[in-house]
Amino acid sequence: MKKLFFIALCVMLAYTVNAQDKEDVKKANLGKLTRTDRVVLDLFSDIWMGATTDSMKVKKINRGANAYFMFEFPFGTSNFSFAPGIGIGCTNLYSDAMPVKSYTIDTITGAKDFDGTTVFKRIPATAVDGQKISVKNNKFTAIYLDIPLEFRYRTKNSAFKFYLGGKIGLMLSNHNKYNGTNFYENSPTGTILYKEYKIANVEAYRYGATVRIGWKWIQAYGYYSLSHLFKKDKGPDMYPISIGITVSPY
Repeated sequence: MKKLFFIALCVMLAYTVNAQDKEDVKKANLGKLTRTDRVVLDLFSDIWMGATTDSMKVKKINRGANAYFMFEFPFGTSNFSFAPGIGIGCTNLYSDAMPVKSYTIDTITGAKDFDGTTVFKRIPATAVDGQKISVKNNKFTAIYLDIPLEFRYRTKNSAFKFYLGGKIGLMLSNHNKYNGTNFYENSPTGTILYKEYKIANVEAYRYGATVRIGWKWIQAYGYYSLSHLFKKDKGPDMYPISIGITVSPY
């Protein structure tokens, strides 16, 4: 009888400990942040620092977008987490000038020689036939494969959010697109759509700091580039500051 009582007592103790362990795990899991903001879409305008000069004028609105998929790792049961990700980023520069190779001209032979740098040359006001030039669109575009990294803070109900981090990106392509009156010599007059790819001396990568702050599925977004668009001493000393919004429905 004593043996049966002892066995029953052990079984009851084991069951109680196991149930308590499950309850502790359940409470711990309830205390963790729910993984969210895994799909992130940034819509922004770039402010191009160092771009506006005597040779070019940049528009005030330079639309751009990022689309990222994030992987979130909560820090225990705290309000903090770490989120690396991967995605595509696109930045644009709208201006009245086009990036071209800079040449030196031999004063005797008249031969042109590429001096290794890139400059922005303003689109002329009139074509070779005297026709006034009308520009529908002129923009430089760079597309990157980005790896964003964020340290995140948010409330347990995922209402208030504050994310601080950065990103590094590898350029996939770049081009300048012109749509307007044809101003090229020895070419038919009229309207043309012209694209030039692989602009010389553009940096192959970018990196900078990011910040997001907001409520639930929408946040204010900012990016400060620590890298420049062109290689050092090979082009205009310019870099973007992005300001916009982030939409994160999932």
